[in-house]
Amino acid sequence: MRIIKTLLVAGMALMLTLAAFGNITMSDGGFGAVQGAVGMQTTYLHPNGMWRAIESPVLIWMAFGMITCCEIFAAVLCWIGAFRMWGSKNSKEQFHAAKASAYLGLGVAACLYFIGFLVIAQEYFLMWQSTKLNVLPDAFRIFASAVLIALWVNTDD
Repeated sequence: MRIIKTLLVAGMALMLTLAAFGNITMSDGGFGAVQGAVGMQTTYLHPNGMWRAIESPVLIWMAFGMITCCEIFAAVLCWIGAFRMWGSKNSKEQFHAAKASAYLGLGVAACLYFIGFLVIAQEYFLMWQSTKLNVLPDAFRIFASAVLIALWVNTDD
């Protein structure tokens, strides 16, 4: 079970690494997605909700940068956790202690995708109204994966 737990944490680290890599290497696409979401461009455009829209490129780049930095931070923590867990897989006590970085990385990922996407983007920027720019199912899958992996890692060996 320790090897499987370690591989799941490494898998999340890889997913977060690839997400950050994509944001860095294709920043125009990521910026456009964030711009569409916070600009509420694909919502119902109801006048009573459009005051929430953000159109400042500086603020949009800051939001995009924060998303990417959170992905990098969570990935690094998960990689550290996975390597520590792998190195201590033969000792129950050491393995348990090695989980700390993994928990933190999984927690950062869960917070990013739950708070950033499922709370702020979905509810504040009304992304649930969009059929063209709806990453909410993807965000939920990543959030749920991070939480489920953390719960499994937390089970007794």
